Amino acid sequence: MSSASVNISTRWKADFLKAKSLRTDPFAESIIQEVAKNQDFSSLRDLFKALDSNDDIANNKNLPTSVNNYFKDNDDLPAWADAHKIKIAQDLFKENGPEIALILNYKALPLCYACKNGAKVLATTGRLTSVGNDTSKMMRRLLETSQMVINVMSEGGLSPKGKGIITVKKVRLYHAAIRFFLLNSNNNFKWDTQHYGLPINQEEMAGTLMAFSALVLNGLTQLGIELTKEQKDAYMHCWNIVGHYIGLEPDLYPNDFEDGWNLGIEIIKRNQEESADGKFLIDSLILNAKSYFFKGEMMDFIPAYLIKFFVKDVSETINVDLNKVLGLEEHFNLFEKIGGKLFLETFDLLDGIEDHVPVIKKIVEKYSTTHLQELVNHYLKVNNVAFYIPGNLKDNWKLN
Repeated sequence: MSSASVNISTRWKADFLKAKSLRTDPFAESIIQEVAKNQDFSSLRDLFKALDSNDDIANNKNLPTSVNNYFKDNDDLPAWADAHKIKIAQDLFKENGPEIALILNYKALPLCYACKNGAKVLATTGRLTSVGNDTSKMMRRLLETSQMVINVMSEGGLSPKGKGIITVKKVRLYHAAIRFFLLNSNNNFKWDTQHYGLPINQEEMAGTLMAFSALVLNGLTQLGIELTKEQKDAYMHCWNIVGHYIGLEPDLYPNDFEDGWNLGIEIIKRNQEESADGKFLIDSLILNAKSYFFKGEMMDFIPAYLIKFFVKDVSETINVDLNKVLGLEEHFNLFEKIGGKLFLETFDLLDGIEDHVPVIKKIVEKYSTTHLQELVNHYLKVNNVAFYIPGNLKDNWKLN
């Protein structure tokens, strides 16, 4: 890969990342500008509906030629893509998908919310498309993120015209459309580029991909799931391919797992900041979790403590209390703090021993699978749309 010759020790400096916060994705933006000529936001809404409705975008005659051509072209994998590594990574996902879904919800997303710039984008667009305390539209986008991961990491997802490539190309246009909306909308706010950088910029895209790859892999380690270096590096390779299709600049591709972990950590360290937006997103995440899985007063505290458990390693690495940044303590009364302490101590026991204690391994598998099943059921109930999981993965994960 083109970035492989770069010395890790010279990478991910603050000045480099700051410069990336002022760069976006001109190619995707040129397509969106054609769609939304003269700031025609209704055309953008029509595009969103078309992207949501089906995967055959290339043949949709109601869309501009530039959109059709975008989905027809550039489906081939980059020259550096390695089919063997892709298979290793997708086998890892097949084996640990429910656990990865749990980690995405309670580690990857909260770490994104801890970064003020990305939190501002998500909270602003969430509030603009929701009414009052209704965060269902924002939560739908978050659930669709899980769908993207499944589409990418399923067997065949990264083949030409595969679901993974189509989904990532859709996300790239979503990003460009949201960027256009935030910078050009006549709503009662003005995007502060000086303070936040450009919305969904190169640094933020890299940070999100690291949250979904390197930091997820570390979450599996926290659950006691042992992974080889080959498995971890292969998983990073797949997410570099995602970066290729999502418009990430190649000098932000990590060389391997360690490089990706370092990149993710440096981005979080540079951008973490306590904010009303981050707390709004965490509140929405926890409220949503309570609605589909952690039901009843005796389980109310569990989502917040799962987040505390999963972000602990990053807090220790950057020497910042991310619990405070995310406002997690505000969710607990005295009883919940006592119960939560026991909950965390129980989870801590999993770290490093799961593969050696079959009973604990079975508990984690059952818990993660049940959580994913309830998430799928919730998605269908709220959106009246089935959450797509390939049959072989359903069978492997014992889902209905």
